[in-house]
Amino acid sequence: MNSASSRSLRGSSLRVGNKAHFAWSGVNFTLSPKTVAKSHKDPRVLKNLSGVAHPGEVIAIMGASGSGKTSLLNVLSGRIMSMNGHVVTSKFSINGNAIHADQLGPNIAYVTQEDTLCPTATPREALEFSARLRLPSSVSREERERMVEDVIQILHLEKCADTMIGNELIKGISGGEKRRTSIGVELITSPSILFLDEPTSGLDSYAAFNVVNALKDLASLGCTVLCTIHQPSSEVFHLFDRVLLLADGRTFFDGRVDHMAQYLLTCGYPVPPETNPADHVMFLMQTLDKQVLQGISDQFEVARKGFNPHAQAQSEAGRGGMPLHKLKRSQAPWTVQFIALGKRDIQSVLRDTGSLKARYGSTIMLTLIFSLIFYKIGDSTDTQSHFGALANLAISGMFGASQPVILLFPSERPRFLREYATGTYGAIPYFWSKLVTELPLTFSTSIITFLVAYWLEALKGNFILHVLTLWLIGMAASSTALVAGCIASNVQVAMQAAPAIFVPQILFAGFFIKIQQIPVWIRWAQYLCSLKFGINLFLLNEFNLGCPESSSQHASCMSVITQNDIKPGDWWVYGLVLIGIFVFFRSLALILLMRRAKGFALA
Repeated sequence: MNSASSRSLRGSSLRVGNKAHFAWSGVNFTLSPKTVAKSHKDPRVLKNLSGVAHPGEVIAIMGASGSGKTSLLNVLSGRIMSMNGHVVTSKFSINGNAIHADQLGPNIAYVTQEDTLCPTATPREALEFSARLRLPSSVSREERERMVEDVIQILHLEKCADTMIGNELIKGISGGEKRRTSIGVELITSPSILFLDEPTSGLDSYAAFNVVNALKDLASLGCTVLCTIHQPSSEVFHLFDRVLLLADGRTFFDGRVDHMAQYLLTCGYPVPPETNPADHVMFLMQTLDKQVLQGISDQFEVARKGFNPHAQAQSEAGRGGMPLHKLKRSQAPWTVQFIALGKRDIQSVLRDTGSLKARYGSTIMLTLIFSLIFYKIGDSTDTQSHFGALANLAISGMFGASQPVILLFPSERPRFLREYATGTYGAIPYFWSKLVTELPLTFSTSIITFLVAYWLEALKGNFILHVLTLWLIGMAASSTALVAGCIASNVQVAMQAAPAIFVPQILFAGFFIKIQQIPVWIRWAQYLCSLKFGINLFLLNEFNLGCPESSSQHASCMSVITQNDIKPGDWWVYGLVLIGIFVFFRSLALILLMRRAKGFALA
């Protein structure tokens, strides 16, 4: 640790809650028969593993692909338990006190391999968001702000603290800075144990060194740090205090980094001069026969026969060891979650100027093109073309509102699941914050649409009613799209599912085929299609309210309403059906969202 880090740590108010000497034994992980049948893998992923991790240590878990290192990290952190046919057995203790896997949640933090951060937020804002929703209410605003500043200093994020994080489309901070921000988001809760999955993955050697060096700084505060890592450089490897090597789900070596070379020498595989020990041991584990690796693992287990990790943890902890399982996860009230999420969503919309320009620009451009095609159609006696102009506005409104929503959850799923799993917020506040952000966006595009189309197409209906109708169409259609987005596993699947949502809407709209001509056994589906009832409201507004009895075209106007089986007195029914579609599909989407999230929640 460099001197600058030492000075920042000495002045830091950030501390871990309680130092945790974490021990595990008898860790086994067996895949379900169904999974084995599909993958043809060895069902036993982890085989009777034992170990201990102490405060102040940074432990690297290494092994070849498929050796079980990520599975071990997930079992130790309580993210994998016995479910869906998978069988996990283990015994955990903290400071000598036995603890169950589902009780680890409040004491640990887990940093995933992917940086699932809000791209339009800054590192400072990401840390403030996590602190606001995850720290106890007893922590004052001033204390939260001080903790955020401490994390920024400890992780050396001062230079980028107020720069947008960014993504593929938004220019932002570097990969190493994103990774350190991800660590900071979890560190803000002052965890006793920090788990990280491949924290240096995808980073250059300098960025990787900075990340691991930051982990060393965290360990010096009393945090227990365990992370998987694939093939670190020599400089990065020697930053670790201990290394746990896995081969085929068994312990190949577990000890101090500077003892590994001597152990390999005793096994007959010395590290060649001027060779990175990490590269050498990874080469061995990837090239040696399975039987040879098993023999070395057997030799290691014999050498440490009688090793009791729980007794060692208790001895190191001394009499001051506390049973950390008494801690409970803190979660902010529903209203606080909703306000924080709403603020982040609104901020995200306003800062993503590219998406805003695309949304409003495409609305203006398409409406202008359609309005020029249907120029002054309202002054014409051609009621069929007049009907077509209104149907076209409804269809474009449906697409404009639905397309962003169908991609919303698939694109945000990794971040939502991470934040939900860590207890940052619940599914209901998340859902409502998205709705509150979406409502004004859809309403504004509806206004823009009719500001362009109403006079160019010489429409006769009430302007405000037309805007409200298009708004209802958009919100109801987007609710249907949201269901597909919650079901889809990724953005590509969501896009492929889009035709299944939009095509039936158009078919049941009454423009291509009258509802009376659709077979009775499938006619009920019209009540799930918002476009039909939206067009009904458009026609009533345009050909009933906008075409009084004194008009010379009154008879032709009423014929349009009659031919489409629309009853002038039922305008409120059509409005209620649109609201009903909106409520039904929003509720269904919320249920699907909660079911998706349920399996990811940590204790």
